[in-house]
Amino acid sequence: MIRKLLLATVAVGLMIGVIGCRHKCGFLRDDCRERPPAFVPDGRNPTLLPPAGLPTTPGPPPFPPPSVQPGPSGFPPPAITSPDQGPKVLFPDPLPGGASSRPSPATPGFLAPPVKAPTTEPPKASVAPGLAGYTKVKDGLYAGRKPALDGFDSLKRGGFRTVIFLHAAGTDVAAVKDMATTRNLTFVAIETTPETLADALKEFNRVTTDRSNHPVYVFGEDDMRAGAVWYLHFRIADSLGDDVARVRAKALGLSEQGDEGRAFSLAIQRVLETR
Repeated sequence: MIRKLLLATVAVGLMIGVIGCRHKCGFLRDDCRERPPAFVPDGRNPTLLPPAGLPTTPGPPPFPPPSVQPGPSGFPPPAITSPDQGPKVLFPDPLPGGASSRPSPATPGFLAPPVKAPTTEPPKASVAPGLAGYTKVKDGLYAGRKPALDGFDSLKRGGFRTVIFLHAAGTDVAAVKDMATTRNLTFVAIETTPETLADALKEFNRVTTDRSNHPVYVFGEDDMRAGAVWYLHFRIADSLGDDVARVRAKALGLSEQGDEGRAFSLAIQRVLETR
């Protein structure tokens, strides 16, 4: 009986030696040894497996090791580059006549450029047919010579509200008034002579200083008549000095030439003295 037990023990030993170690390493008993995990970065996560394709046997690294320490995941952190060192984005050239393909920089504090309010600025002189001598005197006030028929159409298209006609005594203003009113323009006729200059200026300032009448187009039966009124308007309504007012009024018709010119010059002095 004892002999049978000894033989069984010897047989079992031989079988183990031949078959090899039953450990999962798969080596024979002589080579069996506990191996560490295939990839243990810093020993912080022993169950983390290396990415696919990463060799598990020791060998020379394919690239020089990074100069930074690996993070908790076992991989080095991504390289940080400055904006100037980043990749350059090339945009295609814009099509002729089209918008640029390059993005425009955003304005801080705004979602879009501010929208300008629409204005009712009358037309420029170059696009005002029928208005000879058309010029802007100041905001809301424009001057020129007597409009032709298409000149009144230009005033209507330009958004004018009022026209002022400075005329001599006894002038028939019916035709001019009809051309203005049929185009929804307020017509104001002011008799302007050396004798009525003070009253003419008072009515002129009343109409032109009322912004509800703007824009206003002023024209005279002749340039000299209009120039005298504009000179006094600059002196009294705008409080300008004589030199500045005279230069501006001369461009609008002020003159001292001839009998009528001298008469208006004396009338201007009388109006200034009675202020």
